[in-house]
Amino acid sequence: MKRKLVTLMALLASLSLAQTDSHTVTVNIPSVLRLTLDAEDYLFNFADTSLTGTETVNVGGTPYTKASWAAYESFLNAASGTQDFAPTSLTGTGGADYGTVTVFTNRAQWTVKISSVSGSLTLGNDRVKVFAEKVSGKGSSQTSTPTSIAANLELAKATSGGQGKSVYKLYYLFTMDITDDIPLSGINQSITINLLLTSP
Repeated sequence: MKRKLVTLMALLASLSLAQTDSHTVTVNIPSVLRLTLDAEDYLFNFADTSLTGTETVNVGGTPYTKASWAAYESFLNAASGTQDFAPTSLTGTGGADYGTVTVFTNRAQWTVKISSVSGSLTLGNDRVKVFAEKVSGKGSSQTSTPTSIAANLELAKATSGGQGKSVYKLYYLFTMDITDDIPLSGINQSITINLLLTSP
């Protein structure tokens, strides 16, 4: 009986000993801020003879005639004022008349803007107008109407709750003026417009 009591006391003593250990939980979340545009080239070809001059692109609820030889002839025949034309064609968009801008981020606030414009057009870079139209996601368009391009021009912006995927259509127009004096050699020029996605 005495031996059993000693054994029981030894067992109870061993149970009262505390055992400790520790480990860590690590959380690593990267900041995500990604911008893509599928369009590679917005082509305004007023020498194009494949179009009839009646083709249009709806931009912000307004139809704009696509640039073509027939459309340009009609403009010259009117011999008055200015007219904004939509691109003859785009590359990289799968046939769409607009580029698709995608913002993918885990940031609540972000801005898409034109960071810079490389090159210059004889008729002036301000002849090129841009319009961003929201399709889905967060933020809002910062262009209520087609607006002349310029460095630091904001196109789309989220001031809060901007996390996730947001999609915008990006349109460009070109303004012709009846007073333009086109050289005998014609004009065949291009500029590069650089977009930038930032977050505070």
